[in-house]
Amino acid sequence: MLILSLFILIIYSSIINNIDTINLLSSSNKIGWKLQNYNIIRIGIIIILYSLYIFKDISLSYIFNNYNNNNDLNIYIFNDLYKLNIFNIYIIFLLLIVIISLLSINTTYLTKIQIKNNNNNISIGKSDNYIELNIYYISIIIFNIIGLILLLTSNNLISIFISIELQSYSLYILTGIIPKSQKSGHNSLFYYLIGGIGSIIILYGISLLYYITSNIFINNINLIYSLDIYNINNNILIGWLFIIIGLLIKIGAAPMYNWSILLYSNSNTIITSYISLIPKISILSYILLIILNLYNLNNLNNLFNNNNNNNLIYILSIIIILSLIIGSIGGLTQIKIKNILAYSGLLNIGYFLLIILSLINNNNINSILAYIIYITQYCFNHISIFILLIIAIIYNNNYNNFITNKNLIYIYELNYIKNNRYLIFCLIIIIGSFIGIPPLFGFYGKYYLLISSINSNYLFLSLLLIISSIISSIYYLYFLNITLFDNNNNKNNNNNNNNESLLIPSFNIINDIKNNTSLSLSNKLKNNQVGNYITYILSSYILIILFNFIQWKNILKGTYLISILLF
Repeated sequence: MLILSLFILIIYSSIINNIDTINLLSSSNKIGWKLQNYNIIRIGIIIILYSLYIFKDISLSYIFNNYNNNNDLNIYIFNDLYKLNIFNIYIIFLLLIVIISLLSINTTYLTKIQIKNNNNNISIGKSDNYIELNIYYISIIIFNIIGLILLLTSNNLISIFISIELQSYSLYILTGIIPKSQKSGHNSLFYYLIGGIGSIIILYGISLLYYITSNIFINNINLIYSLDIYNINNNILIGWLFIIIGLLIKIGAAPMYNWSILLYSNSNTIITSYISLIPKISILSYILLIILNLYNLNNLNNLFNNNNNNNLIYILSIIIILSLIIGSIGGLTQIKIKNILAYSGLLNIGYFLLIILSLINNNNINSILAYIIYITQYCFNHISIFILLIIAIIYNNNYNNFITNKNLIYIYELNYIKNNRYLIFCLIIIIGSFIGIPPLFGFYGKYYLLISSINSNYLFLSLLLIISSIISSIYYLYFLNITLFDNNNNKNNNNNNNNESLLIPSFNIINDIKNNTSLSLSNKLKNNQVGNYITYILSSYILIILFNFIQWKNILKGTYLISILLF
């Protein structure tokens, strides 16, 4: 139902958007199409809420605590080609919610502005950040969704590779979707070459596993591994190690991280928000599933006491150390927003891998619960910071009288939201959650991460985690320092009496534009509005980050009572 609701939302939005863009309908018919679009979107939202109501009755802790007593919690479909369990269902559910939120960001931008200058009509095209929700863009997103769902449920070596490539190729096309943009094409080709290196390594690992076991089903490979034959076990572990390394290359883990910094910095803001989160969640979650499938939770300690398995622990430890050090120190010298977020993503990759490494040496399920908590809060923080950046782009244009939406490149450009108390409050909450200040959601994620690593006897990595978290808080706080206290870049701001109206639904971003060159707008920026749901999404995520310590059942009851009173 959740997947159905997602397709309803994005497909109908693209169709209606296309009809309004090409202006084939009369004004009365357009109103009818818009009303029909709103009704269809409401149907999709109702399906999502109903799925939430069903999913809330599933207790993750109950199922995971009974995993040791019942190993048949997996559901196999299509002749054991795919496998479902509560973990990958939760990750798929989280990914779909994230994708819905990220797709809604695109509606924030200008579509097209006609400007009249000295009797000459000048058509300024779509802004740098705008991506039209046409059928091609939606098709790429749908293929990416199919790829990540198939990857998280794959139980076959061939289906693993096909799912990875389906997800990867959709991202390659997505980075180059902006027409007539040399930078977009360069990013797409660059991403394709780096992804090809990772695919070669993954394919080599898959071929090595098939050469050793003569089997393509993961369950049968794990069964052969459980026989504890020295040469076979060592080669199987090497095959899985190649697959894991190839997957880590695709998400930009250290030491091959430079390409991700360049790609995120040069890409469109919407595309950056997507490619910096979605593949990272799906691939890291599948690496955790590899560990869970390779080693039975009942025998984790016994298996990993063998010397044959130390190679995996050593290599993962090196990657974690490099990711934590580079991710924490590298962001200190950056002044570009996306570069800092890219180094923050590298640091969080180290956090995720530390949880996975803790699972190896831990005989309980706390590591899985820590992973779920941390990945959930990371998704909320990531979406919130990018929505805030999108709104800040328009707010910056409002103060500088721009008529096209340019990317915010440098941190000091956030200084223009200084006079809006709502945006400042949201920024403080998001940055505080990234740092891990209690009682924000990010604090609980880092708390369970630290407890999980200490219980697994990784004391050095736990100490490095604390140090890297302290160092990274410096460039997180740099956002607040520039925004709140730096007045050097805010001297030419115009005084706007409606500064605090940005988060109010359906507002005009640009109220007045200086007429220095006798420019007049033929269309008073009717399309330059932020939709209601954008502000609702940001507000909802901020409230979740702020009040996550409240039990979810109480939150659901409260929202149910509010909905009854309002509707």
